Amino acid sequence: MKYLWTLFAGFLFGALLALTGLYFNPLTGKLGPLPESDINSFTYTSPVSSELVFVHGNRSRVPSYPAGVTSLWEETINKSALSVVLLRGSDGTSAIASRVSYPSEETDLLRNGVLLTDDWVVSFPGQGSLFINAESNWWPFLKETLIPVWYLGRPWPGPSEFAPTVGPANGVWAFVNGATGRFAGLAGTAAERYSVQAFDELVGPRQAVTEISWRLDEPVDTATTIAEAP
Repeated sequence: MKYLWTLFAGFLFGALLALTGLYFNPLTGKLGPLPESDINSFTYTSPVSSELVFVHGNRSRVPSYPAGVTSLWEETINKSALSVVLLRGSDGTSAIASRVSYPSEETDLLRNGVLLTDDWVVSFPGQGSLFINAESNWWPFLKETLIPVWYLGRPWPGPSEFAPTVGPANGVWAFVNGATGRFAGLAGTAAERYSVQAFDELVGPRQAVTEISWRLDEPVDTATTIAEAP
């Protein structure tokens, strides 16, 4: 019996060490770089307060929006989330963007945090459309906001900022491909940055503004080579 208890104690100690390493992991910082020159920046508001759509498979405490929208209940997509947002540029340009988010196969809790894959389609009326493929690390947000507020009953320490983009372009930025119109044949990099101004202990981000920025100026073949480089 004592060997069983020793084995159990060793397992528990190892688990605690792993959790401690995960919680204080310096490799999962909350702010990252944005693309370099010739940046195009757009913002959108939190789905909780916007007039568009946010829906998931009922696996999140964050409510779907608008009320009554059908959840993603099918088994093949019930771990995903769908957002439809209105992007606004500082020059008055607007675009409609849809994003499908789902758990990334690259998630490694000890090495790189909790990753989601985000696939975007961004459409500019009368101008064209582009695709964005991103890997986003949400562990800093979970560690600093969701876990303390939702599960430990602590007051929200905000406001706060997070830059979750961690790839797949060189492990730093998202990858962008122009699809139609004036964007066709171009590619580049992108990144997101979240500014959370109000957090509700029941529904999550009540007031938040997200900035998504991209640089789109390279031929598709060149940008693809960069994105696939180790």
